[in-house]
Amino acid sequence: MRADSPLRAALLATFQAASAAREAAGGARGLTPDGEAELVRRVTEAAATGAEREMASLARRIDLRTSALLALAALLLLGGGYAVGRWEGTAKVAGSAGASFLASVAELNDAATLRRHCERTAYDQSGGRACTLPPVWIAPAGR
Repeated sequence: MRADSPLRAALLATFQAASAAREAAGGARGLTPDGEAELVRRVTEAAATGAEREMASLARRIDLRTSALLALAALLLLGGGYAVGRWEGTAKVAGSAGASFLASVAELNDAATLRRHCERTAYDQSGGRACTLPPVWIAPAGR
């Protein structure tokens, strides 16, 4: 029988109550009504104490197991959140790299001059207009 079985707890409590009753009776025979009432009271208290002790032990084991399970779940959620955050952050950085490159190209070059050159050299291709660009600066001189 498993240690966390409720039936085991009930059987242990009953056994402890019987043992306590045997000790409480102490071989008493021919009791008076008051003595018999006192004996019943002591046996009842001993049985209740044994049952409470066993149930408290069972509750502690269940609480410990539940706490460990919740701690494991919290660690898994924390690790999952960290992994998703790292993955999302990497994707956002990669997406912004292209935008920063285009911003640096626009900063280093004169957009009006590039447009005029493109309009002069424009040609039809694949149902749209294309042009040849002059040399475009992508980094400052001397770098």
